[in-house]
Amino acid sequence: MKNILDKIISFIKENKKMTAILLLFLVIGGIVSGLCLDYWARTGRTPFSKPGKVCVVIDPGHGGNDVGAVNGNRYEKDDNLRLALKVKECLEEKGIDVVLTRTVDIFLSLEARCEFANSRSADLFVSLHRNSASSAVGGAEIWVGSDNSYRARSLAKTILKGLDDAGISDNRGVKTGYITDRNKDYYVNSHTDMTSCLVELGFITSETDNKLFDENLDAYAQAIADAIEEHI
Repeated sequence: MKNILDKIISFIKENKKMTAILLLFLVIGGIVSGLCLDYWARTGRTPFSKPGKVCVVIDPGHGGNDVGAVNGNRYEKDDNLRLALKVKECLEEKGIDVVLTRTVDIFLSLEARCEFANSRSADLFVSLHRNSASSAVGGAEIWVGSDNSYRARSLAKTILKGLDDAGISDNRGVKTGYITDRNKDYYVNSHTDMTSCLVELGFITSETDNKLFDENLDAYAQAIADAIEEHI
């Protein structure tokens, strides 16, 4: 073993330029490998992935007799659908195949929403909601599954950064699990077969957030679409 080490040291001393070149190639190779691994982890696609068109499912939460959170005559179900339709437009402009779990004001069970996405073998599932509180609280947050997968968290962080740049009252961060139990999950995060997240875009009980929602609707939709594009 000592003889081998002595030979290696001797080679390095006698071939400094070649050694430097080899080390440079190793460093560059390491950087490229790291970038590739990050991309594959973020998108879920590798050189061995099956080719095919990417499918994104946008889920406007609530609907029909399930109005969601309420502030006077303002219903969460309507805001969710308004935003979802805008996101769909933005994604279609990018040439991305996108479908909505609902396009009109109808009730859909959580089971039906997940089955809809799973039956299409979708690549991403983004559920759109608005929050509510009895106190003066505002801001946006995004929920991912309790397993806190790299892809879901990366998607959620990118969406939230885009929303923050577009203008929200407070960035409440990416959260895991369920609001009352971090070891449990929102149904759509635990029963979809693809990367998913649930967006809570402002509090409907906050007049500040409602004003921002109305003024920044197009920017919010674009931010969500841009983040989705980055992760497919």
